[in-house]
Amino acid sequence: MVVSAVNSETNNQTPISETVKNTKETFDPHTTKWSDVNLFKFGALIAVSSTLENAVFYPLFVIKTREQSDRRNLTLLQSFRYHIRSSLTKSSNATKTSPLYRGFWFSNIASLPAYGLYLGVYISTRDQLNAATNMSTRFYAPFIAGALADAVSILFYVPSDVIVQRLQVANSPYKSSLDAIRKIYVNEGIKGYYRGLGATFIVSALASSIWWMAYENVKLFLYRPSILPYITWSKSSDEKSGHVHRLPQFAAGFVAGTITSACINPLDVVKTRIQTQNINTLGTTSSTTLYNNMFHGLKCLWREEGMHGLLRGVLPKLMSRGPLSAISALVFELVLYYSRDDLNSS
Repeated sequence: MVVSAVNSETNNQTPISETVKNTKETFDPHTTKWSDVNLFKFGALIAVSSTLENAVFYPLFVIKTREQSDRRNLTLLQSFRYHIRSSLTKSSNATKTSPLYRGFWFSNIASLPAYGLYLGVYISTRDQLNAATNMSTRFYAPFIAGALADAVSILFYVPSDVIVQRLQVANSPYKSSLDAIRKIYVNEGIKGYYRGLGATFIVSALASSIWWMAYENVKLFLYRPSILPYITWSKSSDEKSGHVHRLPQFAAGFVAGTITSACINPLDVVKTRIQTQNINTLGTTSSTTLYNNMFHGLKCLWREEGMHGLLRGVLPKLMSRGPLSAISALVFELVLYYSRDDLNSS
């Protein structure tokens, strides 16, 4: 803005309309940059929205984890029906908590710092890449930003992921999150909290990269003036009316979640099994390691269970990830929008 003002003073040929246009660009309701975000509002809104989202979809996460950790060679529908039925009928060990919500509060609270860090790194990296690259390379900017965000936040995320997944599996030997924390440390030490770190990084980094690249580019496509009227039933685009249409964000999130879930599921199965394998025999002489790493796990999974193994848990994952991604994308955009410092001055 300072540069624009200086240029308008030094160059008398600059039209007034161009100066007005540059002034309006200071508040863009469509895209929020990290430099515009109020961190206090951002953190508060993220905490509330994340809790509400998890409360709705957490049961499907539990069923997905139970399916993926089950080594029986069941078909997709057999596995899905069995784990829904068993989750609804069996009570958790020595607690009154529903099996479908085991570890919910621990998962929600423990993951918030990592989630906030993840989003902050992603948005700031995306903005820097978009500012430094041309239009042809911006297609890949979300992919790079997503991978970097996951790499930075993964050390904060993995311990809670390991603990929660061990609470979620069927016949879990842990009574509570505190019991899991204590027993993991006693039997495995600090490294137990980071079991499957390499597998988790591969899965999470790929999922993050694919999701953000799909979301940002599908959203950009749907916001095209030639496309937007057909999905919003409006004769004018948001640029002309000044109104922000949220449907493209919702739709882009659904598409991104579905694509990512389908692509990553085989890797996610192996990751879950590495983190939860032999939890009932840890600390005993009968404890053995079934999967040494991601590649060994994929090889064993294909040899022992075939395609059914690679698709284990895909039904609850698709049922949850598509709608959850759609809601998360919309909430993400709304949180960013209402976290802006310049919102009240617009």
